[in-house]
Amino acid sequence: MKVSSLLVLGLSVAVSVTAGEVAIRLLDGYKVFSVALRKSTPDPPARPHHDARPDLRHVDAIRLASGVDRAWYALDPPEVPRYPVDAAMQARWERYPTDPFGAFMAWNPTYLKRELCAGNTMGSLGILSDFYVYDPVEPGPYPIFRHVPRISPPGWFVSNSFGWRGPDLRLEKPANTIRIAFVGASTTISSAPFSHPEFIGYWLNLWVTSRKLPFRIEVINAGRTGIDSSSIAAIVRQELVPVDPDMVVYYEGANQFPLTATLRLPAKLAAKPSVTFRKRTVAEDYSAIVRRVLIAQSIFNGGDGREPRKPSYPTMWPADVDEQNPDVTRLPASMQLDAVLANLDSMRTALAASGGELAMSSFIWMVYPGMVIDLNRHLPLYQYLNDTYWPLSYAHIRRMADFQNRVFENYAKRHDLVFLDVARDFPRDQDLFGDAIHMIPEGLRLQAWTYLQQLIPLIEARVQSGRWPTAPRPGGSKSDPASVPPHLVSKKDILAQCH
Repeated sequence: MKVSSLLVLGLSVAVSVTAGEVAIRLLDGYKVFSVALRKSTPDPPARPHHDARPDLRHVDAIRLASGVDRAWYALDPPEVPRYPVDAAMQARWERYPTDPFGAFMAWNPTYLKRELCAGNTMGSLGILSDFYVYDPVEPGPYPIFRHVPRISPPGWFVSNSFGWRGPDLRLEKPANTIRIAFVGASTTISSAPFSHPEFIGYWLNLWVTSRKLPFRIEVINAGRTGIDSSSIAAIVRQELVPVDPDMVVYYEGANQFPLTATLRLPAKLAAKPSVTFRKRTVAEDYSAIVRRVLIAQSIFNGGDGREPRKPSYPTMWPADVDEQNPDVTRLPASMQLDAVLANLDSMRTALAASGGELAMSSFIWMVYPGMVIDLNRHLPLYQYLNDTYWPLSYAHIRRMADFQNRVFENYAKRHDLVFLDVARDFPRDQDLFGDAIHMIPEGLRLQAWTYLQQLIPLIEARVQSGRWPTAPRPGGSKSDPASVPPHLVSKKDILAQCH
């Protein structure tokens, strides 16, 4: 090709690129005659100051129960005094820097033997060389662990004399006292400065005091990280029934919930997209075309916070399951909800025999179709949904979460239980979450406030009918589930028992 032809071609390309750059700058609101990209109009004003507290965007929209003062929302519960960290505790903390929390759990010896003898080395089982163990009330592996009572290792919550998070309480329920316990997993126990049950207990007693009611309310947080409904049921039977709770609220919906149960998945799943959260390039600071190309590439790969492209796997919804109105007496085993409901039956009957009642709660998932996630602030949420749960679509996860909550609601209706629909009333605001199920402290505060408005009417109704407060049950058959302190057992000694 002649030099003159190359010059003409180069000039044509340059003119086309320049024209394209001008056109895109005009479309995207940049100054045409600025070398670097500059907006032709100023950026919108900064967001309101209360966006630093995302819960404050929503709290005014929550309808208050009778007698609740909105000013209480800003008040924190009193901190539970911490126990001193002695030399032995500090040494154990330093011995297991990669698993300091598992080091202070009191494990069920039956569970440890079953798992270690089977070669399970996941989590604490592969890290710890010795374990605190407790003597379970019932034979069997559940609950798989408790918290060592009356300690507060660095970075941990305070465990009371029962090994539960929160303020201490007596084994015998005092007269004129209503006890409400919350059970669940990590979304109940929480690692935040205050769990949602702690807020609830504090605000309920502010309400009691303001109304000059002749009773007080004790709220128990018996949650435990990583457990499923089998451990939760054992906690209710072994630990909570002895302390006479008037109500136990069940909040769990992730650790025993196979989201793939209704999908036909191939043996080999499609590879996850290579989504990179790139650093800004110099070229995109000067060229609207380059910026457009990079944005388009990010959108295709999901790098702009949109849900990445996922394969469309067919849904295999069981023919005998009504998705909108599930029959809780006949759920297929593939969903594992039949096992959850069997454990709920165990909790319900154990509580009824001791004069208490089980209450169900809907479970909150931060996911919905079309959700765009701010990757600068909520990368863990994005990774949780698109890495942990790959290749499930947001629409499928939302569909399954809604179905599970309908199961919980129908179970409550069938057995005449309280159903606290906190998922219905909780805002779908990603700024309140750490991932799709765990909330930041402001989210936990708002969750507790939502619970409060639903709990107060039912407390009032039970008090007015004479059901609450109940008289303490006579002692005799009751025993303190934390009366025998845990002791250390080496992994070597446990493995020596394997056959």
